[in-house]
Amino acid sequence: MSMPDAPASRAEPNRRRKRSFRRLLSIPVVAVAAAGVLAVNVPTVGAAVASWYHHYEITRPAYEAKYGLWAKLDIPQKFRVNGIHATLLHNGDVLIMAGSGNNQAFFNAGTFKTLLLNPVTMQMRLIHTPWDLFCAGHIELPDGNILIAGGTARYEDLKPTHAGGSMTVVNRDTGQAWRLPKGTIFTAPGGAQFASAFAMRIPRARTVVGAAGQLMVIPGQQNVWVDAVRKGRGSLVPSIKRYHVQGLLGPQANRLLYGIGSPMTLSKQNFLGTNDAYIFDVKTSSYVEVNSMNYARWYPTLAEMGNGMIMAMSGLNNVGQITMNSEMFNPATKKWTVGPVRGFPTYPATFLTGNGQLFFTGSNAGYGPSTPAWRTPGFWNVRTNKFRAVPGIPSPQNLETSASVLLPPAQKQKIMVLGGGGVGQSQTSTARTALIDMAAPNPHWVRGPNLAQPTRYPITVLLPDDQVLVTGGSRYYRGMHGSDNRDTRLYNTATNSFSWVANSITGRDYHSGGILLPNGSVLTLGGNSLFGNKQDTAPQTFNQEIDVYFPPYMFHGPRPRVVSAAGVMKLRHSYIIKVTPASSIQYLRLMRPDNPTHVTDVNQRSIAVKFAQAGPGELKITLPANPNLVPPSYYMLFAVNHQGVPSKAYWVRVP
Repeated sequence: MSMPDAPASRAEPNRRRKRSFRRLLSIPVVAVAAAGVLAVNVPTVGAAVASWYHHYEITRPAYEAKYGLWAKLDIPQKFRVNGIHATLLHNGDVLIMAGSGNNQAFFNAGTFKTLLLNPVTMQMRLIHTPWDLFCAGHIELPDGNILIAGGTARYEDLKPTHAGGSMTVVNRDTGQAWRLPKGTIFTAPGGAQFASAFAMRIPRARTVVGAAGQLMVIPGQQNVWVDAVRKGRGSLVPSIKRYHVQGLLGPQANRLLYGIGSPMTLSKQNFLGTNDAYIFDVKTSSYVEVNSMNYARWYPTLAEMGNGMIMAMSGLNNVGQITMNSEMFNPATKKWTVGPVRGFPTYPATFLTGNGQLFFTGSNAGYGPSTPAWRTPGFWNVRTNKFRAVPGIPSPQNLETSASVLLPPAQKQKIMVLGGGGVGQSQTSTARTALIDMAAPNPHWVRGPNLAQPTRYPITVLLPDDQVLVTGGSRYYRGMHGSDNRDTRLYNTATNSFSWVANSITGRDYHSGGILLPNGSVLTLGGNSLFGNKQDTAPQTFNQEIDVYFPPYMFHGPRPRVVSAAGVMKLRHSYIIKVTPASSIQYLRLMRPDNPTHVTDVNQRSIAVKFAQAGPGELKITLPANPNLVPPSYYMLFAVNHQGVPSKAYWVRVP
């Protein structure tokens, strides 16, 4: 289906009458069909009638006005992709990025996918994807283009046949850096040979003056994953050893350049990250390569700072270990600079606060030590690299695969953490929600209302009326035991309570997300259950269905309309916007486009905009002064009336 606007009874009376007429026409058809098979298949007829009546019930105007409506988009088979990463572009399109899509056969074949979808016109096209962005980080830049950093360099190997491990290549040559190709051979003292998984550049050594005035050589180093040339236990190396680099000429060469290898084992081998970085150019609908990161990352988080710089943190590196170094991307120069060292589990939920720090909620997607030092929430000052822990969140052992949101409006500086489970393939999960006021003199956690059931991977989307849509997830790790749920709730920030709304059409768990669309509806996609049945015996599945939820406010009568506004608005400045009817407006919100992946969207935010009545049909608005509240970006401007009904979005760029 193409995606309609608000199917509201008072706003579209003719359309409503036609829908009701179609319903009436369908009743005799069902009755006749039932009469024809009643004698031979009573249970089937009963199920069919029940299904028809359920559809009739949930599409009644009174039901829609109270609970909302779900609809499924019609996506042709050739355009279906695994919706692992998604982002709303400022032209209204939705960029859905799969890469290899958690499918090793696609990875091995170099088949990497991206879908560009216009959910209004239902125009869609596949975009050439030059690298495997599966499990990268992504974020909208101040100019509206999308930065994607990291991705998959190699899939995990649960039962390797070739020994492997990490090799630190050491360069003591002060005269030059060395470049070694992929497949460079490193030989252990016992003769076992290992090939590098990637090409590498090892910086030259540096000479420094020590405290006592002596000259010291600081070698250049680069890590790389290596695999044994021969399979089997004959290539096991049980301890750290020094390795000879094959192909170097002269006896001096291997004293200047050599490898230090970790134990080479047949243990499970993690996914390996890449340091690739690309920008998706919205105007040309194409990926453009930019400078690579300093560190490889798989499962990283990208967070925008108040000055428009992008902080990249965590992720598995090119030897399958957590990348401790953060780094900063400058959108103006397209270059990366090394940032402070701080360990976080992968896809850490780190939100920009009003004072410019990052608040880590404890939510994460999985990999990393389970110790409290790594997983306790707290404030991270990226300038000083000081971390102030804020313990006390209820059920702290169940923060993995939880969701976190900066509640609307952002000025209140309140964070909510929802659901989650134990580390790894744990059987534990929680219905807990917890809240914290980051602006309080002594921030501390308080319990919020419970979810309907213990839930991992809940999808959370901010709405223009200051509510939060919470839908999907599963009780167990990656939907095991058929535990996906379709429960959908609205969290009311004013009353600190959940209300039940229409259940979703399909269950969603790992690798899923939700996006607020410019017309106020919500698009949901993805879902990647570990098994394809309740018995956990069938292979993993991926939900390629795309659904749209129309919240109750879309059935509450005529909508206000932002007629005109400045396309570019600066902080601290005031502007006149035309709204109809202006006298009905209760509040205005600037909402940043969503870009979720792995239950993580740390840049999602809704900002209150002050306004006053001006001339007829006009409002004078004033943007906040704090760039940490309103980082440079494109925003959707919504006008919400006293009935809680929002306008369609008007796109505004805040430089």
